Amino acid sequence: MKEYGLYIHIPFCKSKCYYCDFNSREWKADLADSFLKALFTEARMLANKYEGPVLKSVFIGGGTPTCFDGDTLSELLMILRDNFKMKDNIEISIEANPGTVNRVKLRLLKEAGVNRLSFGVQAFDNQVLKRLGRIHTIQQAEENYYLAREVGFSNINLDLIFALPSQAIREWQRTLKEALKLEPEHLSTYNLKIEAGTQFAKEMKAGSLKPISEELDLAMYQLTRELLTKNGYEHYEISNFAKPSYRSQHNQIYWRNEPYLALGPGAHFYDGEVRGSNLQSITKYIEMITAGKLPIKEINHLDREDQIIETMIMGLRLKEGISTTKFKERFGESIYSIYSKEINDLNNQNLIKITGDSISLTERGLVLANDVLAEFIL
Repeated sequence: MKEYGLYIHIPFCKSKCYYCDFNSREWKADLADSFLKALFTEARMLANKYEGPVLKSVFIGGGTPTCFDGDTLSELLMILRDNFKMKDNIEISIEANPGTVNRVKLRLLKEAGVNRLSFGVQAFDNQVLKRLGRIHTIQQAEENYYLAREVGFSNINLDLIFALPSQAIREWQRTLKEALKLEPEHLSTYNLKIEAGTQFAKEMKAGSLKPISEELDLAMYQLTRELLTKNGYEHYEISNFAKPSYRSQHNQIYWRNEPYLALGPGAHFYDGEVRGSNLQSITKYIEMITAGKLPIKEINHLDREDQIIETMIMGLRLKEGISTTKFKERFGESIYSIYSKEINDLNNQNLIKITGDSISLTERGLVLANDVLAEFIL
């Protein structure tokens, strides 16, 4: 039987961070209540459409899911259990922003079946957090982390951001060292991209914000890899590091091009040959569900070429890369007959390596990943 991941998008935050371009808005109680009713209905509708599909992972993201109280989030998980089939070893993750959780909420989440927490810490410097528009302090982040441990969470991820305006490499090194002191099972490290429509984009246009150099950005990335791998973390994906056996099961579904379903405004879904997304507008999302329809905005049917490109671009993000055997089984053609020149050129430049059945990025290729991946767009 086909197995799926499930992504649930919660589009509310206490306030909008200055760098964020995700589909989210500031909390509004009446709208949040209407959204929840629609989300619960959508979950039942989606499960019915797929005839009670089997889930191997659930990821509740946003936005800030923990804007909602523990009872509400527990109810959401109960609805999922009543309508979907869940594997015994299912990974259930939720994004939690420090400042929006407490002992009671964490305990309710644990009792409801959440077994992986992802804390949006971002930095270990209160001035930096303020500059990013975050609502929490370092002290709150650390307190929430230890509370989660006391409640019984044994799989915790910390999100961190580097390449911030005016950030020195020693400041990023200090953040990494502070994160390592907490000994999380997983670390996700992202370099800041200034996206259109954000507060940072407005400041950059006005000339009051200047991005750091590409050279410093790369130096910070290399420092990240060196420091985290030295401390026992496997660098298993371009931006992700895990202790042994603690890779993100849900995110690996994306990178392995496996199917996943979606709930919530703007959430994306994929089923091998079809990729699509829900309506982004919260009000239109609610209206469509109220009318008895799934809130699908668009569906794109992927042709063979699209599927090949996605397989290459997503698969090469992982440490183990792409299995040439599985590639041929799926597409009926050798990867070398399609990408002979690209593979030879990149191999000669020491950007990819060929090890038995697998093609993967080298250490140098990881640093220049965007350039490498672009070579596989047909």
